[in-house]
Amino acid sequence: EVASLQALSLNGIRVTVDPTTVSIKEVGIQQPMAHLVVQPDGGLNLGKLAAESPSSASADEKAVKPQKAKNPPIPVTVGVVKLAKAAVTFRDESVQPPVQTGLSNFTGTIKGLSSKQLARADVDLAGRVGQAAPLKIVGTINPLSEDAFTDLTITLGGMDLTAESPYSGKYVGYGLSKGKLSLDLRYKVSQKQLEAENKVLVDQLTFGEKIDSPDATSLPVKLAVALLKDRKGRIDIDLPIRGDLKDPDFKYGKVVISTLLNLLSKIVASPFALMGKLVPGGSEEDLQFIEFPSGSATLTEEERKKFEALVKGLEERPGLRLEITGTADPVRDRTALGLQKLNAQLLARWQQKKGVKEADLPIDEEERAIKELFDQRRSQQPVATPTEGAQVDSKPPTVEEMRQQLVAAIPVPDSDLRLLAQQRAEQMRGQLAGDGKLADERVFLTEVDLAGSDHDKIRSRLNITAGE
Repeated sequence: EVASLQALSLNGIRVTVDPTTVSIKEVGIQQPMAHLVVQPDGGLNLGKLAAESPSSASADEKAVKPQKAKNPPIPVTVGVVKLAKAAVTFRDESVQPPVQTGLSNFTGTIKGLSSKQLARADVDLAGRVGQAAPLKIVGTINPLSEDAFTDLTITLGGMDLTAESPYSGKYVGYGLSKGKLSLDLRYKVSQKQLEAENKVLVDQLTFGEKIDSPDATSLPVKLAVALLKDRKGRIDIDLPIRGDLKDPDFKYGKVVISTLLNLLSKIVASPFALMGKLVPGGSEEDLQFIEFPSGSATLTEEERKKFEALVKGLEERPGLRLEITGTADPVRDRTALGLQKLNAQLLARWQQKKGVKEADLPIDEEERAIKELFDQRRSQQPVATPTEGAQVDSKPPTVEEMRQQLVAAIPVPDSDLRLLAQQRAEQMRGQLAGDGKLADERVFLTEVDLAGSDHDKIRSRLNITAGE
């Protein structure tokens, strides 16, 4: 049995001939039921009921058949349609195990149906999905007019998603162990133009075991969910849809799926932009990179503010973890570290010579110390020559040129660069996990990177991952 109906009643029927009109005071539909089955091959059981169309006339016969003049539609009015205890069962055998759900006790009224162009019928229908989740449809429609009008609000509250786990396994790659779905949908159609607002709330969505499926998306869905799920375990998504129903290529379901996938793709591609938006008054600034001065592991005030935003954002997304990669530039940091070593040597020589312990070397004493050290090193061994292509001047080198040559001659091993990168990583971790800001288990240090980059700033980087 595919469909059944306990009773259908038509009350107060009135038909006039000139002009031709049809009016019905009340239509009663008692306990209609439909059984929908998606078969293993993807076909619908209703397809078997469709009668084969009679042998159609040939193209030539159709071509010569005269076109009938289009008669104006007969005016029709229906006072009220009363629907009582409608039900639909749905079983999808194209996934394994099969999904089974349904709509029950669907009851309500549609009042004021009319084929008049500006007429509006009031809709008030309610039922339950899956025996528990309340479904409500209210609004106005005009399906009998030539230009059909729709303005409906559809709400669904707390539908358990575990029954849909086979879909998740097939298309997401993970089963569902917990979760509820609520919908607040608004559909408006006028002059074939669709305006739809889809507000989706998923509560406590939790994935189960991983499932190998050739149909599963390649998107990192666990990361996407962790980025969307707030501290209460709720995911709120707004999907506004606009479309022209006259366009044969416009398919609402495909547009919704495409819009959702685009949203998820953008989120996982730019998770730090989302972090910026989560902070009250925050910006979409990319928080992924943290800049450091050459040769230093000290954070500027501007960079510290980035961590304030990150901490607040991560507090709102407890399912996320942060990986920190300390970096050092093999050219700029090496030069800066060499300069630091030179300055330390100059200060030590001056302190020893003068018998003082001051921490700062006066400028005039610094220049004198550079000249002395430069002359001493040049007498002992050649100082590093200028880089290839640099112009060689017969004039004596300036103090700054002496400084540069002395720095170039100071060895700065990779171990010094590695230590600097580690110090930067520790500085960043302290900004995130220090003083009880974030749980330490949410912050991870990765292997340092000494490769450098083409960026004009020295930047260490962060990476967002989903917690298990």
